[in-house]
Amino acid sequence: MNFVLAKSFIILFKFLIVLSFSFISLSSIHAEENLYDRGKELIEQKDYLKAIKAFDLAAKAGNLDALTALGVMYIGGIGVEQDNVKGYQFIRQAAEKSDPKAQYTLGALYYLGAGVEKDYKKAFDWLNLASEQNYIDAKYNLAVMYEFGEGVDQSYEKAYEYYLYAARRDNLESQIKVAEMYKEGIGTDKDLDKSAYWLKRIEDSK
Repeated sequence: MNFVLAKSFIILFKFLIVLSFSFISLSSIHAEENLYDRGKELIEQKDYLKAIKAFDLAAKAGNLDALTALGVMYIGGIGVEQDNVKGYQFIRQAAEKSDPKAQYTLGALYYLGAGVEKDYKKAFDWLNLASEQNYIDAKYNLAVMYEFGEGVDQSYEKAYEYYLYAARRDNLESQIKVAEMYKEGIGTDKDLDKSAYWLKRIEDSK
């Protein structure tokens, strides 16, 4: 497995469970959204049983992020008995409703072989669906798959295109790759000035 891509997928699961867990008080108008936010707060508090209940209620009310969160928790055995089949079904259900985060997550599962049999082709296909909705992490991971020929024919030119798209939208890993590709002339013409531009942009963002 490519270490860079594997690392980025592992970050995905941390992102789904940890990032931006803020509490919003319940309201009758947006109950499913607020239940999802409540679930995230409970995850931060490590009250996983109550988090599962909140996500379940939000999912039943139609919140696709909650469906994806439920899937990740079942696959990871977080606050619930580990169940790959049930976890996959939750995420697949959201992905089939064109939710880009769920599509990206499903791609991650197939790439890592987490909860499903490892399948780079299926990983690529689901990531591509998320990418078509301009999900930036999917753009980056597709670039890596093109660079290393995983699930798709190797193409440095395609890798460059996806890295550049994500780099322009402040994806740090992509900016590093674009600077390197300009420096070495990989997938694009060698251009030290453009490489220097991206290196400066990376430095200025710190």
